[in-house]
Amino acid sequence: MAFYSKEERSKIAVGFFSLLVAAVIMRLFYLQVISHAAYTQVAEENYIRVVPREAPRGLLYDRNGKLLVSNRPSYSIYFIPYQIRNPEEAFRDLSLRLSLPLATPSQLLRGRSKSKYQPIRLLRDVHFKTICVLEENSLDLPGIIYQVERARKYPPRGRGSHLLGYVAEISEAELTRFSRLGYRSGDLMGKKGVERQYDYLLRGQPGVSYLKVTAQGRILGPAGSREPVFPKPGADIKLTVDWELQSVAESLIASRGSGAAVAVDPKSGEILALVSQPNFDPNLFTGVLLDTVWQRLASDSLHPLLNRCLQGTYPPGSTFKILTAAAGLESGRVTTRTLFRTCRGGLAFGNRVFKCWRPQGHGQLTLMDAIAQSCDIYFYQLGEEIGLDLWSGYARRCLFGQLTGIDLPSELSGIIPSRAYFDEEYGEGKWPSTLIVNLAIGQGEILVTPLQMAVFFAAIANGGEILKPHLIREIKYPDGRLVGAQAELLGRLPFSPNTLNLIKAALVKAVNGERGTGRAAILASATVAGKTGTAQNPHGEDHAWFCCFAPAEDPRIAIAIVVENAGHGGSVAAPVAREMMATYFGGRLPLPAQEGVLMIEGENFW
Repeated sequence: MAFYSKEERSKIAVGFFSLLVAAVIMRLFYLQVISHAAYTQVAEENYIRVVPREAPRGLLYDRNGKLLVSNRPSYSIYFIPYQIRNPEEAFRDLSLRLSLPLATPSQLLRGRSKSKYQPIRLLRDVHFKTICVLEENSLDLPGIIYQVERARKYPPRGRGSHLLGYVAEISEAELTRFSRLGYRSGDLMGKKGVERQYDYLLRGQPGVSYLKVTAQGRILGPAGSREPVFPKPGADIKLTVDWELQSVAESLIASRGSGAAVAVDPKSGEILALVSQPNFDPNLFTGVLLDTVWQRLASDSLHPLLNRCLQGTYPPGSTFKILTAAAGLESGRVTTRTLFRTCRGGLAFGNRVFKCWRPQGHGQLTLMDAIAQSCDIYFYQLGEEIGLDLWSGYARRCLFGQLTGIDLPSELSGIIPSRAYFDEEYGEGKWPSTLIVNLAIGQGEILVTPLQMAVFFAAIANGGEILKPHLIREIKYPDGRLVGAQAELLGRLPFSPNTLNLIKAALVKAVNGERGTGRAAILASATVAGKTGTAQNPHGEDHAWFCCFAPAEDPRIAIAIVVENAGHGGSVAAPVAREMMATYFGGRLPLPAQEGVLMIEGENFW
């Protein structure tokens, strides 16, 4: 057995302790130098609170500079995961104290940042009384904080709700789809209307600030070790809408039930008013939306969330006789003096008798009088003369059955039946040729939106240019840059200037003629050109239509109106158009319009 001498044992001890000291020094070097940044971050996360700062969302104005949508101060409640030992129990306690339903912690944490030090929004836009209760119980609710933020403020009574839209917290599905664009869980996002379409301009870029806090969550002040990131505001948008006109149209349609009204500037395609009734209150979505409120909106039989202007599809009724007449004139199948069989209230086609809206009949009429008096019997025969292929071809070239491309989401295209359409529906060649008889007066399988009708009448008014409807007049960026919108030409009506002049003359006669069906739209200050329509509705009473433009000599506005289940267009929809035009022309016409005279084939039509 070997024994170490005292000197040898001393050397071993010194060596051992030297190794131990070296190991400690190396560990300290690793902790203090190599891992300094990581441990500093961990230490800071224990006393630094990261506070997200939402960017001020851009404001919305009408064409005259009236503020429509702004931001107001509001309170949001957050929780900080690392300060709550038992989240489920803490949430139950908080829910009881605030008397508010809360999501579960697992629901709130799903898809969020994994940092337990990052505050997560629990409730948005809560009442000040709720904040008072929270403040009174702050010692019993560690990890629960509140913060002053901005919430959207929309016009009262739901005015412009389908046009303006609303914002709400981004959904999981939307987050999956748009996270690459910088959206984070908990962000606000436009859901409908302009708020949705131009969310990328309005939202801005969020920032963040850093606060020193105690272990109990008491704020000590800014964390000097980290520089705050200031949010960048969103762009302000001036819309093309005239809010006075919009408000008047909202009231007029609402007083008559459900329906829609679209007003367009024929020279630019700018939307002057876009009304859908019933509407909804976008302010409901800025805070805590109760399930009962959402269910009431979603299950309402009148569908208040539906934008009838571009999602409501209807048979256009007699307003579409204008396209039938223009197709007949342009193709040479008729002239303004063409006579068909006399209207005696009904006429047989095949084994069916098609009736006129006027049971006693209109007698024998020319095309111009048939338009003015809206004689169904004349247009049944004109449709038969034109034929389905020619009629549907002209309708498609007028861009019916297609999207207008308006800068709003979820537009529908409607339906323009064709030979291929009927072959698919009924089987090749197994459908009656008399279907065109009904289509010629805007009935049957044809479906259009009020927006499409407004664009069509605007094109007639301006001489044939089909302009893309749009809602943006001007964008003001945070750096002061101003960007204006330009008119965009979608195409031209397939009608010659002579055909369009004849159609304009007939439309003036339909309103101002002694027997015109649109006399309820007569204005003293301007000559109105328009057409009534009464569209049969298999689900209830007839829909009332009226489409027009004015002044006929120099059009400034084109309007399409539909009132659901209301009856005749001449008695229900035409007065709405008259009041809208009277509102819009107030102060805009320097002198009362002089009665014009258009000479066509030796006759005075207006």
